[in-house]
Amino acid sequence: MNLTKYFKENKTVFKVEVGEIYNEAIHHNEGCYFDISDEGASLFVYFDKPTKEEIENFKAEKRFEMRLVELSDIMVFLVKFGSLNWMDAPYTPHLSRNLSGVPTEKGKGLGLTVMLFDTSTGRLESMRLIGLSERFTEKISNAVKELKEKPFDKKTYFDSINRLFMRYSTDDLVKMSPQGFRLN
Repeated sequence: MNLTKYFKENKTVFKVEVGEIYNEAIHHNEGCYFDISDEGASLFVYFDKPTKEEIENFKAEKRFEMRLVELSDIMVFLVKFGSLNWMDAPYTPHLSRNLSGVPTEKGKGLGLTVMLFDTSTGRLESMRLIGLSERFTEKISNAVKELKEKPFDKKTYFDSINRLFMRYSTDDLVKMSPQGFRLN
């Protein structure tokens, strides 16, 4: 079982610490994985042997930007940490096992927990909590609500993701996306 799947399926709280080894992260596919639960949002980032510079870019004092683009009934979150390249994380609320409603509360933004794992060792290299703006949270909530009302087929969803990334690069998606949320 991979760590992303564990977080989606397991409703119990457990301790996560920077520096600890998580076997589920060893040999995990590199990339970003986004999920929303009733407790907030999570972004799991998997790098194979991240450099010190890459790890530094995840620190709280570094720039963070997040955008959202919606294509073919797929929400694609675009994230940028410090000076690193933009990364993409496709998402649908239909696969969020711990999301019972639409994440919205007047006057509050969604909490986003970011975790960077080294896939060669399984080590959690960085963890950061980011409070998203109320405006960006509302945009996410509206998109989630709209998608949850549509019929869903898992195979069609993954086929759509493949077609989307055959047609558009991450940089193309960034150019297509409106401004979202930014720190620093």
